[in-house]
Amino acid sequence: MEMSVWDHLDELRSRLIRIVIALSITTTLAFFGSDWMLACLLKPFPSVHATLTSLQPAGVFMQSMRLALIGGVVLALPVLVYQIWQFISPGLAPREIKAFVMSLYFGTFLFLIGVCFAYFLVVPKALGFFWDYSRNLGVTPSWTIENYLNFVLMFLLSFGIAFELPLVLILLVRFKIISPTFISSKRPHIIVALAIVAAILTPPDVISQLMLGIPLWLLFEISLYVSKLMYKE
Repeated sequence: MEMSVWDHLDELRSRLIRIVIALSITTTLAFFGSDWMLACLLKPFPSVHATLTSLQPAGVFMQSMRLALIGGVVLALPVLVYQIWQFISPGLAPREIKAFVMSLYFGTFLFLIGVCFAYFLVVPKALGFFWDYSRNLGVTPSWTIENYLNFVLMFLLSFGIAFELPLVLILLVRFKIISPTFISSKRPHIIVALAIVAAILTPPDVISQLMLGIPLWLLFEISLYVSKLMYKE
């Protein structure tokens, strides 16, 4: 039976309430693991641990709350995805359902690859560069915990989002919205756009922008190649 607009709104309200309840529970649980999360975020550059400062009385506590909220969102993702899926799936065609499921798995995989790439390779190099640069100029680095976490979390999130580029291009080609030939013809413009995206998503320095811009360019070229193979099929 077809549902009315009010029925849809009522179902949406019900699912939003479940999501809020799940977030409240997972955020509370994550708060007790915030020390562990902070330790993990300090691992890419252990030298900074002894020099981190906080300029506010509740600065460290607020950062723990922040990490708890992030951890809560991550833990609640299965519930969030399930509730969204239950709400939209009745209106999807079988082909769209298959595309959604595949995109979900592939997108999650790409996001995790991007985060791991930043965590193990890019963040340690970036922090080391800025640390050594300051010391070579005779300046003793003294970073606040707020600034440090902002820097690290921005890198992790930026790389996670940026690594979704292959999924976006492949879906656009798969659904015949654009063709690989069109993408190839716009390569110079796309590369400039990727450079702008890298500048927006990273801290305002050339090193950070290059560390994201170069992987983005490589991902674009790989995605274009895969798209050409798919389009021939």
